[in-house]
Amino acid sequence: MWMDDFKQKLTLRDSLETPYLSRILDSHNQLAQKFADVSLKKEELQNNLNFLQLQHSETLKLLDVARETGLVETAQKLVDLENQVRELKDERAEYYKTHGQNAQKLLQLMETLRQRDESVKTLETENKQNSTSLRQLTTQLTDARALIKEKDNVIQIMRDELATTHLELTQREEQLATSENKLKTLEIENAQLVERWMEHKQAEAAKMNEATEFVEFALKSKQALADAAKRASITSQLSNKDLLAELRSKDRALIRAIIPNTVMKKWTSHDGEINCVQVSRDGAILATGGQDKKVILYDAHTGTAKNSLLGSMQAVMSVSFNVTSDMILATSNDNSTRIWNVGTNRLRHTLTGHIGKVYSAKFTDSNKVLQRFVSGGWGGVFICKYKELVFKLLSRTVIISGHLDNNVRLWDTRTANLIKEITGIHSGQVTSIDVSNDDKYVLTTSRDNTLRLLDLRTFETIGIFSHEKFRVGMNWSKSCFSPDGYYVVSGGVDGSVFYWNVNNLDSVGTCESILQGNRGSICGVVWNPASASTVYSADKEKTVVLWGYQ
Repeated sequence: MWMDDFKQKLTLRDSLETPYLSRILDSHNQLAQKFADVSLKKEELQNNLNFLQLQHSETLKLLDVARETGLVETAQKLVDLENQVRELKDERAEYYKTHGQNAQKLLQLMETLRQRDESVKTLETENKQNSTSLRQLTTQLTDARALIKEKDNVIQIMRDELATTHLELTQREEQLATSENKLKTLEIENAQLVERWMEHKQAEAAKMNEATEFVEFALKSKQALADAAKRASITSQLSNKDLLAELRSKDRALIRAIIPNTVMKKWTSHDGEINCVQVSRDGAILATGGQDKKVILYDAHTGTAKNSLLGSMQAVMSVSFNVTSDMILATSNDNSTRIWNVGTNRLRHTLTGHIGKVYSAKFTDSNKVLQRFVSGGWGGVFICKYKELVFKLLSRTVIISGHLDNNVRLWDTRTANLIKEITGIHSGQVTSIDVSNDDKYVLTTSRDNTLRLLDLRTFETIGIFSHEKFRVGMNWSKSCFSPDGYYVVSGGVDGSVFYWNVNNLDSVGTCESILQGNRGSICGVVWNPASASTVYSADKEKTVVLWGYQ
């Protein structure tokens, strides 16, 4: 529309100004022709004047002669010649006057023509600018039409997605109604389970008392029979360690956790980024692994570095203690797993078999002198045919694993068969898994920036933990339960540590506290199992923070 209007205006301007320009050019041509004619006439008159002046001079000479001779005819002829000269002078004066007027008109016409030429140049410049603007606007119009077409396609896609979302929403509403019915049933079952749990705890307390009496009796018997059973002393000591560790694990369930509120100590460790952190079962030793291929051991109470365990060829990705805390294993990006003796700091075993990076490993059997363990990584867990990232031992016969496909799976260690696959709980890969001390709940961490609490009895999600500031910063970020299972804790990409209350659960968990102490993205958080309020967090900026309550 605007292009047609612009062309019509240009056509109208040409139709209005062309006649005037044509007249000016015709007048200019006529004046130029007249000027040429006048110049020729001037030259002719100048020749005549020169000829007459020559005759006049000759006539004057004749006049002088005639005066001398006194001829009347000569005098008369002289008078005629003077009259002719006077007329020629008058004619020449008139010619000069006409020539001056014509020259003035010519100058005026030339000035008018110059102004018209300037106007034409200005119009041509404007025409060029308008043509350039027209080309630019045409290009913009083409781009705009293409953009509108693309937007139309996007709108159609969004409409399709909206229809799909609406259909999915309808399905979700139906699932919600089903879930509400299940929830009511679970609430009834939960009340029954709480009652049974209280009875079970009372029975456990009685068993613990019996176990304590048995240990005291066993220690006294061992002291009395020490000289007669030297060869069996090592086995007896190990059995006592296992028994004491089991008692400590039961005692931890009775510890009421308290969210820490202050930084007790902060220190820098490793020559590269820290990838993992773990505390021993007895709560006495803290271990970290990093990009510098080292495993560093610390006093868990003071944060003082004790030893560095060497042997890995590439970055250490996870560490784990056995039940008696006298051995530690670490996985590495060099496709292997290594086991060290904590007391001697010597490398005991280097185990290979993976075809890719190993991201997680755990001890499985606490009753063997050379303990067995299970490891997993990019090449797949030894008993698992899926590529997985992290796993946790649920019992001696069951392993629960989190995978890159966002799903969680349970495995039978005896048959290597898949027991259960839990799908649809996350929209990003699972970075860590932790199991509560009572083996009833599983905590998963994902790159979708949420933690989810799963009930292993129903395999349903019973809690979602998130926060507007919480972002998972690594593909191997680890979260954990508190020793009593009342809280879950995880670290974010900004160095903050988030605590959620598990008991005040209403679909979405309540964030009880956010503590800032680390300098970078947190790779892992662990709660000391022997303490109610001691938590450790490590970040990729080589900083370890010891948290406590004051």
